[in-house]
Order: sequence, then structure tokens, then C-alpha cells
Amino acid sequence: MPADDRQRLAKALVDRYHSAAADSPDRLNALTLLGVLSHGLDEDGLCDERLRRLDTLSRQYSFGYGMRFVSFAEAELAAGRQLPPAVAAAFRRAALDRFRDSHVSAVAKQLTEPVLNVGEQWAEQALAELPGLAASWRQLLAHATTVTAAKPSARWEKAGRKLLDETGADAVRETVLPWLTLVGRPRTLALQIDLNEADYNQAYDPFNANALRGIACLLSLLPPHPDITSALGALVETSLDKVPRLGPRNPKVANAGVLALSRIDHHMAWDELSRLATRVSHRGTLKLINAELEARAKALDTGRPRL
Repeated sequence: MPADDRQRLAKALVDRYHSAAADSPDRLNALTLLGVLSHGLDEDGLCDERLRRLDTLSRQYSFGYGMRFVSFAEAELAAGRQLPPAVAAAFRRAALDRFRDSHVSAVAKQLTEPVLNVGEQWAEQALAELPGLAASWRQLLAHATTVTAAKPSARWEKAGRKLLDETGADAVRETVLPWLTLVGRPRTLALQIDLNEADYNQAYDPFNANALRGIACLLSLLPPHPDITSALGALVETSLDKVPRLGPRNPKVANAGVLALSRIDHHMAWDELSRLATRVSHRGTLKLINAELEARAKALDTGRPRL
């Protein structure tokens, strides 16, 4: 529709919203349609109402078919505004759901801030420190969130090494390891959980979990250090803690910690893997640990370096 026609229709929808009863579905319908047609128009006058609707997502772990929420989010983004951090976190989580809505995923791809999802202590600490760090730190964290496979690609690793060179190995170790001590702590923003749902308040935020996988891999690229190997071991154990109606918190993060330890060619990593072999009971992760220990033992027997 021509912009003038859309502007007149937008005004009519605003009037309709205000004239409808507070509990009338007409209000929600008008607000939804306004979000669809308002892109590129002057301020539509219902921004506050739209944000209040979006805020209902801030304490949800995920949500299903979200056309109305998509409409609200797209209108905000089209107006040049970022979504509130807790709302952005909900969209990112929903986009990673196996039953994800493609429209929700399209919105999530546009969400660049904050670089991590709010709601977890370790992520909140990282976000709080980020303004005082060099620009390369934000790039490093953003790069970490892109790990979605069991093993990062060579291209990802090359880009990670470049960012590590820019930030400095010692600085990364001294800054990141304290963040990892906060992983698994109670959420800073509790989610509303139904009685028949898993207790996602004790689980990892899936978007931040990808960041943890990336951070584990990045740590394995640094010079070997006892603090790194112990931090990776602790991450493995924390990630396998049991959550009611869910099981282990996040085996993928645990496996990423094992992979990171396996890439560190130093006896400290061997010692940590050996310790984990006596403590881990999760079958998939234990299998990875034992396979790595066997490979290292075989390499010692043949006199060849492990890596």
C-alpha cells in the first residue's frame, strides 16, 4: 500500500485500539496489524503498549507460534530500537527450540544486543565488564556464541585465534575464568515454569550454552595453564548436574569441555581427564573421556606425541 494510505490505516488502528474495551480482542488485533503495516511510517503512537505486550515474554523460557510477538518485535526493530534484553533473550531461546517458528528465528537473527542473554550470573558479569574492555572482547564473545556443532570448524578456529591474539592470552585467561566460576549459579531473572515442565531455572540458557561451548574451545587455544584445565573440568561437572524433569543440565557443554581438554597437549589436561573419568557417570561424556585417555595412553606407548 502507498505510504499515505498506510498512514491513514495506522491512525484508524490506533483509534480502534483506544476505543475498544480493555479486555477486547480488538485491541490485540489492532496492535498486531499496526505492527505489520507501520514499518517506515512515523511513530504509530502505540510503542508503549507494544513493549508491554512484549514484556510478557521476558520471564518465559520459550514460546510457540509467535506471529503477534513477531509483529511487535519487527515494528520495534524497524523503528531502529533494540528489544529489551530479557525479551531478546526469549526470542533467541525460542529460535533454538526444535519446534521453532521460522518467523521467530528471522527476528532472532536481527538481535545483536546484548551479545549474551541476560538472566544468568556469569553472562550478567561478562556484560557488566564488557564496556570497560577493548572492542575485540565483544567480538570474541559474539564469535563464541556461533558454536553450534560438536566440534568448531577450522575457519571458526582461525578467526578465534586472531581474536585471542588481539585480546591477549593472559587477559583472556584472567578475565574469562572468573566468569566460569559463576556458571550454574541461580538465575538473576527467574523464569515462569509450568508444573509439567522441566525446571529451566536450573538449566543453561541455550543461547548462552553455545557461548560456553565456544569459550571452552577458545580456552584450549591458549597456552596450557593449570587454572584453565581445572576450570574446564569444573565446567564439565557443572554441566552434568541433574535438573528435575530434564536430566543433565547440558551434555553438549560438558562434551565441549572434554573436547577442549583433549586439545591441550599437556599432562595437566591428562590429569584432569583422569579425574573426570572417576566422577562422570553420563554415558556419552564418559565415552569421550575414556576415548581420549586411551588415545593418549596409546600415543605414549608408541612414543608419538598426542597432538
